[in-house]
Parts: sequence; structure tokens; C-alpha cells
Amino acid sequence: MDLLQVIKTSTLHLIPELILLVGGSLLMCFSLFKGQGSFVDVHGQRSRFAFLSIVVLLAAIITSLIRGVPQLGPDAWGLFRFDGSAIAAERLSLLGGLILLLMSWSTAPKERLPEYYGSLLIVLSGIPIVGASNDLVTLFLGLELVSIPTYILLGIVKTDNTGYESALKYFLLSAFASCFFLLGLSYLYGVSGSTNLTVIQSDFTFGKRLMSLGLVLVMCGLAFRITAVPFHFYAPDVFDGTSVVMAGVMSYLPKVAGFVALIRLIGAGNLSDGASSTVIPVLMVCAALTMCVGNLMALAQTNLRRLLAYSSVAHTGYLLLAVVALLRQDASANILYSYLAAYAAMTLGMFACLGEIEAAGGKSHLVGDLAGMFYRRPAASIGLTVALISLIGLPLTAGFWAKFMVFVGVVADRRPDSWSLWLGVLMAVNAVIAAGYYYRVLSVLYQKTSNDIPLRVFRPSLFVAYTICTVLTIVWFFVPAIM
Repeated sequence: MDLLQVIKTSTLHLIPELILLVGGSLLMCFSLFKGQGSFVDVHGQRSRFAFLSIVVLLAAIITSLIRGVPQLGPDAWGLFRFDGSAIAAERLSLLGGLILLLMSWSTAPKERLPEYYGSLLIVLSGIPIVGASNDLVTLFLGLELVSIPTYILLGIVKTDNTGYESALKYFLLSAFASCFFLLGLSYLYGVSGSTNLTVIQSDFTFGKRLMSLGLVLVMCGLAFRITAVPFHFYAPDVFDGTSVVMAGVMSYLPKVAGFVALIRLIGAGNLSDGASSTVIPVLMVCAALTMCVGNLMALAQTNLRRLLAYSSVAHTGYLLLAVVALLRQDASANILYSYLAAYAAMTLGMFACLGEIEAAGGKSHLVGDLAGMFYRRPAASIGLTVALISLIGLPLTAGFWAKFMVFVGVVADRRPDSWSLWLGVLMAVNAVIAAGYYYRVLSVLYQKTSNDIPLRVFRPSLFVAYTICTVLTIVWFFVPAIM
């Protein structure tokens, strides 16, 4: 296939991402013409920008469905490779984007609507580009399409001191993590002499020390985006200092981008013995520490936002175990992507429920703020219950299959030196610890309190968002193959 044909075919397959990118850029340009002043219809503007954003996203979804599964396949020499990982990244981005846009309809900052929706659409376009990347340059550009608009989102959703602090902290630490990532990429390029990922992965056997150092540095850069220990310190402060919906964005989109980039860089079972001897122990230690630190810190929290931040850290540990299973015994990458799909439904559904509670006049900053909420806001409380049960990993929810598949994938490696059985035991222990703090939040919802005044303000978009998540969480238990 000649160069012109590769460019043409790649562009055709990237049409959904181009729709999101162009649509988000045009929405940001609308800020130049958006009306200002006390006579502006804020509710009308919110509805218009939210509607336009959903139209752009639906156009991308329809284009993706019409296109079907790309026929280009794993092009070894192009900038992009349209395989199963590329399709999974696109679907995860579109699924999460639809839920997040619905959540944002009633909660987006009224002073910065074009910037908010434009930035969110650009973030959604970056994740599939990361998933389809077959070159260090396109991979880095895709990750920056996720990171830079995220700085804008954090800076505009809350304009108080805590909001500015969380945005500045994320910006500085993200820039620091990007330095690690770029330094690692420079080593990979220096050893292989190419920016093509296919070439780099074929050279994993050569230059073991520099290649291993490059891979470790790259993993350090990505560990920040997926909130893995020891690069997780920003998460509790950022979750605590931003809005509920933005906390949902931070819990999901950067995590998907980071794991997709990790799979793209190290390949699926392509590591040589030399590279495996460095990468897999690092992933195992990181997974163990991330699970334990995330769950133990969450157990000690009374602030709900910080609890959910540490919960997100713990789930990163489980996802890292899925990557270990993928590398050790060539387990299916669907284990990882199925977990991310289930994580989208249960986590974004939980934040949508909390967002409706706050939009209706309630509070959800502390665990105690949810006391008796079932009697004040029953629909949101039921959605929150399903999400929490799924996060625990109990049957009749998608979270059960997500954790079960990771556990089976990890313990299937029976080699004496693999430590996989002990990692499986550690995962089970951490799941029990996590059940403790999830149950604490769950039990508070149904406590009888003196304050039983119903919260009657209704936000249809938030209701639709957590209803979709609740239905998906239950349906995916019975039909896990489509998860």
C-alpha cells in the first residue's frame, strides 16, 4: 500500500475522531460571539450548547457505526494501526462521552459554556487517536489532546481558591509526568532508531538496559494519568477541589487514555524475555502498591470526594493486574477493556447520582451528607446503590464479571516464579477491604434521620445519565460478551 493510499484510508477511518475534534474547536470559537450581560438567557444557552455537543457526538457515533470495523488492519509502517485496541478505545471514549455530556447539561459553568463543551469534545477525540497510534509522535499528540483541554476544564468549572489550586496542581504535576514520558520516548527512539511502534517492539530484545530504562520512564509518565502509586498524590486534592461532574471526568477519561497508551507501547504479549524481566516486575509491584494504598486510604476517609479518589486509585491497581495477565500468559485484551467499560458504567453512574443530589439542593461532599438520602431522593439513591454494589464486585452487576475476569487471568499463570497466585490473593483481600468503605456509604443512604424533606428539583439530563449507567451495569452482568 503506497503512502497516499495509507493517508487516505487512515483519514477515512479517523472520521469520527475528526468530527469530534473539529466540532469541539468550532464550539470553542463560539465563545467569541456568545452573549454577555444580565439579560442573557443562561438556561437557553446551556441547552443550546449541550444540544450541539450531543449532536456532534452522535454524528461521530453514527459515522463509527456506518464505517464498521476498519479493514485496514495492523499496518506495520503507517502512523495508525486500526485493530481491536483502536476500536475498543473509540467505543470507550464515545460511551463515556455520551454519559458525561448528559451529566454536564445542567451543571456546566454558565460563564464558560463554549470552552467547557469544546474542551470535553476535544478530550474525547484524543482517546481514540491514542488507541489507533502506531507511532511515538501520534501517540504523544493524542495524549496531549487529552491533557491540555483537561487543564482548561479544571480551571473553569470552579472559580474559587480550591478550584484554582486543584487546576494548578494538576497542571504542574502533569507537565512533570510528561517530562518522564518524553524522556522515555527519547530512549526508545535512540535504541531503535525509529518512532514506529512496530519497529520499537521488534527491537525490545536489543539494547536491553536502555530499552528497559525507556520503558520504565514511559510507565512513570503514564502512571500519573492512570493515578497509580506513587504518582497518585494529586487525585484526592483534585477530586475534592472540583465539581462532581468534573471529578467523574477525571476518574475515567485520563485513565482510559493512559491504559490504552500503555497497551500500545508495550504491545500485547510482544515483550521479549529481556524486556519482560524489567517491565512485568515493575507492573506487579505497582499494582500491589496501588491496590493496597488506594483501599487503605479510602477506608480512613470521611470526605466522600477523597474516598472516591482513593477508590479510583484502587481500581487502577486491578487494571494493572489485567495488564500483567495480558503480558504473562497472552490473556485477551478484552479483560482490560471490559473492566474499563464496566468502570465507566458504575463510576460515571455514581457521579451522575451525586450530581443530581447536589443539583436538587442536597449535599454530597461528606459521607454523612448522604444520611437518609433514600427518603429524600429515592431514584438517585437506587442508582447510587447499584453503582456501589457493582464497585464492590457483587453478582448481578457488571463489576462482578470485571473483577472475576481479572482475578482468573492473574491466577491462571502457575509458573513457580510468577507470584501470580499471591497477587490474586492480594486482590481478593483488597476487594474485601473495599467492600467495607463502599458498604459504609451504602448504609448511610438508608439511615433514618430527622431531615426527611424530599428534594423535588428534577434534572432530566442527570436522571437519563444515571439511568443509562444503571441499566448497563445490570444488563452487562447477564450479557458480559457485549461489555
